[in-house]
Parts: sequence; structure tokens; C-alpha cells
Amino acid sequence: MKAPGSQYGFVISLLFGLMLLFVSTDVSAQQADSLQTRDWERQLERLLAVPYVGLSETEVDERDTSVTRYREDKSYYGYNFYCTRGSSKATLMDMNGHVVHQWCFDFDEEKCHCKLAILLDKGDLFGISNNKKVFLLNWDSELIWEKQLRAHHDMSQASDGSFFVLTREMKEHRGSKVIFDNIIHLSPDGEVLDQWSSYDHLEEFGEKLDTRSFLDVILDSIDAGQSQEDGDKKPISKDIKSVRIDNPLRDLDYFHMNTMHLLPATELGERDSRFREGNLLVCFRNVNQIAVLERDTYRVLWAWGEGELQWPHDPTMLDNGHILIFDNGIERQYSRILELDPETETIAWEYTDKPPENFYSPKQGSAQRLPNGNTLICASGNGRVFEVDPTGRKVWVWSNPDTHRNHPEIIFRMRRLPPAFVDRLLDKAEDLKHSINEQR
Repeated sequence: MKAPGSQYGFVISLLFGLMLLFVSTDVSAQQADSLQTRDWERQLERLLAVPYVGLSETEVDERDTSVTRYREDKSYYGYNFYCTRGSSKATLMDMNGHVVHQWCFDFDEEKCHCKLAILLDKGDLFGISNNKKVFLLNWDSELIWEKQLRAHHDMSQASDGSFFVLTREMKEHRGSKVIFDNIIHLSPDGEVLDQWSSYDHLEEFGEKLDTRSFLDVILDSIDAGQSQEDGDKKPISKDIKSVRIDNPLRDLDYFHMNTMHLLPATELGERDSRFREGNLLVCFRNVNQIAVLERDTYRVLWAWGEGELQWPHDPTMLDNGHILIFDNGIERQYSRILELDPETETIAWEYTDKPPENFYSPKQGSAQRLPNGNTLICASGNGRVFEVDPTGRKVWVWSNPDTHRNHPEIIFRMRRLPPAFVDRLLDKAEDLKHSINEQR
């Protein structure tokens, strides 16, 4: 660990060089010396948001270019698990960016691109090859089973070992081909146990959800020749909602479900059955809402977000019964992380960058509350992940070393895993390796 004096000296030198090179600001030495420490830290935070500009606060291996900041005393130590878009592997890495294990998806002739995977208790990996199939691999990337499904975006494992998976199907709706989402319940061996269709429940959604951003409302406005901003109608974002309506060659996506988590046991769930353990927390991106569905009936028990959220992702329930949400901000052009109290429907905590525009992922994104109270944030569009403390200070920053056109490749979601869980898997794999070598 560098001494504080040398650390700030390095920061000041870095700031002077970058300010002179990129900003061309004429600041005298006397003026610079008069700045307070907090001013330097604020400027440093802004510079660290620029791709490939970084400062590590620990001694990190010189060959390691992905971790640009690591405050060991402030961050939550663990292992980071993620998949990279366009890649045929899932990666488990330590806090310094070193890969400790990878799963390779080369189990068939067709190259499998896995957008999202979850690591199971025994080290098996359950993954989605987008719109094609789901599959289960063991620790050594050997295929256990696969099933052809139009799976997309998310899945969860229940306590009995079964899986809930999001899928999609095309339906004729109001004279157009429209995508609707399904939830498929699979056994631990991949057999279909149950399925639910959002298309079959449009009437219920119309009663339980705020309909201002519903596709039917948008079509009604266009058919009537009304401005989308007339009355209480919400302005429609420039991306899929308006572009796809004007272009019949592209598909309409009604709800665009992008998240599905099984609720954990909480005190909230014990006193309010809507949030009972095992119910499904889902996200409807295109109608700007999150909702809780009853596990057995899929009835909508609770919903929130229209008028507050803008194309959200990855709602997760915390131990205190609050819900953490990645709010992309497609209209305001900056993203934020919200901690919502679902009982009072008030925001208990919020993270935005300074200035807010420094943190923006128009699509995808995730947030995870860590055991020490910090929050791990994946700005998917930038291929960048960072950890902030409750005050919003960045204590760990990482950029994806896999690149596309000289920019970090997109990551849909990253999860920080407890060290005891991963160390157990690594030790088990090492013991097995030694046992095999002894038998040879």
C-alpha cells in the first residue's frame, strides 16, 4: 500500500498531466496548491470515468490492466463471475482481475454464445444461449444436458433444484407480429413442469399494471393521429418503441421481460404475503415497471415504476425487504441505482455519478448489494463494473479486457461471490486433480 503522501502526490501529477493534455486549462502552481483534498478527489472520480484512465490504490500486477482501482480496506473481498457478450466462455476472477477459472461453451458444432449464466452450488453452470437453448455444464465444461428453448435474459434456480427461465414467442396482435414473454418452469433435469404466457394474461396486466406505456396505448395514439405527448400519455423513447412501430419489418416487443428472481426469506415477506419467499420478482422494461408474481399462479401481486423508472433492469430484493434496481434512464440520458422500500414505495437510497452523465448504460445493466453494504454496479454498455460504498465513493473499478472495436466488450451482469463458496470449489477441483494424477 502506498503511503498517503506519495499517493496524493501521484494523483496531483496525474491530474496536471491530463488537464494540460485534454482540457488545456491554464492553472498556475499557486492555484493548484490552494485546492482542497476533496476537490482533487472529485476531479479524480471524473477522470476515472474516462475509458483507460485509472489509478489503482494497491500494488497490482503490472500485467494486469483491467482493475484500475482497488481499495482493499473499503471493498468487499470475493470472486467476480460474469459472461462477455460475443464470447464462448464464462469467467471467474479475483479482485485483481486474475482469472481463476473459466467454463468454455464448445460442447457442440455450433459455437455457443452465452449471454448469462449462474453458478450452482456444486460448481455446475446453468447458462442461456440467447433465443436458442439452455444448458447445464459441470466444473470442467462437460455438458450434462441441454434443451432447445427460445430462452432470453434471465433464469433462477429454486430451492428444490428446479429452474425458472424466461422465453419468448411470436403472436399475432392487432394485425402485427408481436413478441410476448413466457416463464418456463424446468425440472433439475431440464423437463418442462409448467409454463405461463404474458399474452394469455394481457387482460390481467391491464388491470394490475400502469398502462401508460403499453403497446396498445401507443398504437391507439398513432391510429387516432394524436401526439404521444397529449394528455397523460407518456413520451415514448426514441429506441425500440417508436422505431419498431414505424418500421413494419422489425418485430414489436410488448413487455420485454429482462429479469426474474425468486424472492428470498425476509421479515417483509413474513408480514406481507405479496413478498413471500419463492414469489417471482420480474422486470417489464418496455412498460417501465417491476412486479411480483405469485409463484404457483403467476398472478400479479404488486407492481411499481411507471413515471419513475426508465427501461429498468435487474431488480433484486435485499435482506431488509427493500428492492435494488438498475434504472437505465433512456429519456434523461443517465443511469442511477435505486433502493426502493416496496411497502411505502419510497426511495431509501440512490446512486448517481458526479456529474450524472458519467454513468449511463442505455441498455442492460445490473446492481448487487454486497454483505458490507457496498453496491456492485455493472454499466453493461461500457463494459465497466465498479463498486461504491454507501456514500457513493468508488472503491473498486474494472474494465472488461475483452474488447470490440477498441472498446471494452458488453457484460450483461456481474456477480460478486463469497470467498468461502468459491474457495471450496477451487479446493475440491484441486483435490480431484491430485487424486487423478496419483492414480496414473
